[in-house]
Amino acid sequence: MLSISKVGKFLKAGRLYSLPFSLFPAAVGYLFAEKSDNSLAVLLFVSTSIAILHVASNLLNTYYDYQYKIDDTEHCYDETLVKKSLHEDEVLNAAWICLAFSMMFFGSGVVVIRSAYLIPYVLFFKAVFNGFNYSTGFKFKHNCLGEFIVYITFGPSIATFVYSCLSKGQFSWSVVLASSPLGIVIASVLFAANVRGAGHHMKCGVKTIANQLGIKNSLNLYSLLLFMPYVQVTGFAILYQHLELLLVWALAPATLYFAVYPHRSTTTDGISALYDRTVVNCHLFASYYLCLLYYVVG
Repeated sequence: MLSISKVGKFLKAGRLYSLPFSLFPAAVGYLFAEKSDNSLAVLLFVSTSIAILHVASNLLNTYYDYQYKIDDTEHCYDETLVKKSLHEDEVLNAAWICLAFSMMFFGSGVVVIRSAYLIPYVLFFKAVFNGFNYSTGFKFKHNCLGEFIVYITFGPSIATFVYSCLSKGQFSWSVVLASSPLGIVIASVLFAANVRGAGHHMKCGVKTIANQLGIKNSLNLYSLLLFMPYVQVTGFAILYQHLELLLVWALAPATLYFAVYPHRSTTTDGISALYDRTVVNCHLFASYYLCLLYYVVG
């Protein structure tokens, strides 16, 4: 029988703090979707499916980072296996259990909407494929593809998946374009983590954009990534005549601070703080942007 302390260790290993990154794009899909009597039920099922799949991917990442010796006693961003809080098999089995529950909730959502449409199935199993091959298999994160996979998954893919489930299998470019800024800002969080761990990743044979560019070029790209969402929102606002979305620029001074700070403090402590600051920027931007989007299309 699982003790409360062990359940807590599993929850920590699943990195529940990262779940908003799945729910932000899901909210975009819901805002643009056609509403019906069972919309909230479908949203509950598919959002839960996405969140549990995200946890499964996190557990697999924890397991394979330990297997490939990326996490060790000196460089460890997830201490679950390094400190033997859980056994390796427990983490791996928990990942498969989460995957099974994710499929169950997705199946329940399909039953509710009586869906025979292709897009939700393709996007769901694409997410399963990406989650597994992120850390092992094709090893996307080991071959400079981590940020791209995160952008696609936590931007257009999840938003389109939720939209399609709620809108009888339809596809919408407006959903893709509206969710793209969220994909970029969430990918910037991974990029910040890779800048922080660039040296260690290089020693482990893991190729990331950060360790291939070097610290100076990486910080330049980091600053660009922080402002790309603003440019994308501006383009979307003008294209679809949702000019209220231009109010997102009110957050630009805070983002400017986050973008400039790393260039002024390239010490070890400054780089270490990069990830935490980027997470704050991500939550600020995503929350404010979704509020504006709700006002415009909700």
